[in-house]
Amino acid sequence: MKNIILMSTIIILLSTTILITGCTQSSSTEKYKVGTDGLVIEFSKSNPTSIYEREEFGTSLFIKNVGSYDIDKNNPAKLKVLYDNYRITSKISSGNVEVPDIVLAGKSQYFPAGSESPVEFYFESNSLTQLRESATTTINYNLCYPYATEFTTMTCIDTKTANKADVAVACTSEVYNGGAGQGAPIVVTKIEPEIMLQENYIMPQYKIYIENMGGGYVTSQDTCDVADISTFTDKYNEFSGRVKVYATLSGEKLDCGPDKSGLLRLVDSNSYITCYLSKTANQNKYSRTNKNYISPLTIDVEYTYVTLEKQDIEIKRNDLVVPDVAQGLCLSYQVEYNGQCMDKCEYCSTKNPSDIICQQNKPYPGFVFRDDFSCACSLQQCDLKESKGSCIKGYCNGDRYCCSTLDCDQWQVEYNGQCIDKCKYCAEINSSDTQICGDKADNGIDFTGFTCESISEATCKSYQPNGYCITGFCGGENKDKYCANSQNAAKMQQVVDLYDQKGMNLCTYCSSKSVNGADDICKFTNNGIGGKINSDFGCYCVESDVKKFPGYAIDPERGHCYVGPNGPYNYCCNTQYNPGNN
Repeated sequence: MKNIILMSTIIILLSTTILITGCTQSSSTEKYKVGTDGLVIEFSKSNPTSIYEREEFGTSLFIKNVGSYDIDKNNPAKLKVLYDNYRITSKISSGNVEVPDIVLAGKSQYFPAGSESPVEFYFESNSLTQLRESATTTINYNLCYPYATEFTTMTCIDTKTANKADVAVACTSEVYNGGAGQGAPIVVTKIEPEIMLQENYIMPQYKIYIENMGGGYVTSQDTCDVADISTFTDKYNEFSGRVKVYATLSGEKLDCGPDKSGLLRLVDSNSYITCYLSKTANQNKYSRTNKNYISPLTIDVEYTYVTLEKQDIEIKRNDLVVPDVAQGLCLSYQVEYNGQCMDKCEYCSTKNPSDIICQQNKPYPGFVFRDDFSCACSLQQCDLKESKGSCIKGYCNGDRYCCSTLDCDQWQVEYNGQCIDKCKYCAEINSSDTQICGDKADNGIDFTGFTCESISEATCKSYQPNGYCITGFCGGENKDKYCANSQNAAKMQQVVDLYDQKGMNLCTYCSSKSVNGADDICKFTNNGIGGKINSDFGCYCVESDVKKFPGYAIDPERGHCYVGPNGPYNYCCNTQYNPGNN
């Protein structure tokens, strides 16, 4: 009997130990998933801030992984070092310097502080021009790396949403708020659970808010080409890449986004994606006869991130040589004017723009100097302005470039001496300018027919993932308008207003018995075949049906199945000709 009691005691103690150990391991893992940093650059305190011309010098830094995600050899980070070779020269490379294949472990119980890697670079300063006593040059460090935000929380599967049981329920749906971070620069800040009621079961879906809370930028997925990112001043801009969102509920994969791609562009701090239970899921698990229960919701967000740091260094000359104008010692970027050496930029913009001297190095034949030009731009700024007729090289001292000083707003672009809205520029002037209009392959936007339209911000953001609208491209007299396809804009606004007012999508509204296609909003045209949505229609078709049955399945661009229990992944079609029923 004693042996039986002793054995039972051992089994109970052993089970308790296993449970405690399991909880401890989970807790020890989660405690490192805090904060809003991933990889960071930390400069050595011994780095020089000033040097003399023709002097060799070195800079050193540490690349640290202070987040919770590991950078491994299969998808390493890369550091690109950019500098002005007019001022300094690398001792290890003839061009810009790259450090590839950076591998760093994130924070964990094995690396409580994360891991770090030291890097050193060696340069030599060039000679200064005769008129300069000193010059300041900048070394830019662009760190590009793949990263992921991993997050798990418990959520309530609320089967009693519509008709509450008389007895106490195990849990109720609650909004999650997590602004403290998950050990990564991209943060899941809020999760709003929504329970969509079906006839015999529920369909959980989650509105997941994601924010860039780090100090860098999201770039195009799976690439570290950061040449154009060096000039960014706003972490939410039209060139930002997209994050990829994955979600599981009790280990069962959820569909994320209208097209199930899981891709989300972070356009502001309130960007979100909806993840929802697939119609192919096991409905018995979500039967409305079940009791409420708690289930783990896991969210993984994958992206490529860029951190930018810079170091300013002053270059001093050893002796000052003043050119003698009388001996013709003006420098290559200068011209003699009234007995003095003057920058060609000032001379050509304010004195004599028709002089033959002002015809050199023009970026294109029609380029003209304007009186607002001055030596005000860096090389990177000039590269952006040059193709738009607002900058020219070779007319200023080496670290400055002759450019327009127009101060355009963020929603504008400078073109031929004027600030015009980006919507007009991309739609009418140069849609292939990826620096302004973005890459069509990435953002899915064809600017043909786009204008600043009178639609709401909510409408524009609803259709932006589909490439039918973009924010931040209109302003001024169009400050309450958004850049969208003019043919679709009115219908887009009607669809959103309809849902806000009546709580149903367009397909459901028009097919209802009380309407049955009588409203003009129910008209549609698809591939030249037109008609009206009547009671035979519903949100039942898939994308391939739109092409096979143009007279019966409606092109999704007008959002007939905008939101709701039947959306957002189905298309409105005539159920009499639904290929799934044939």
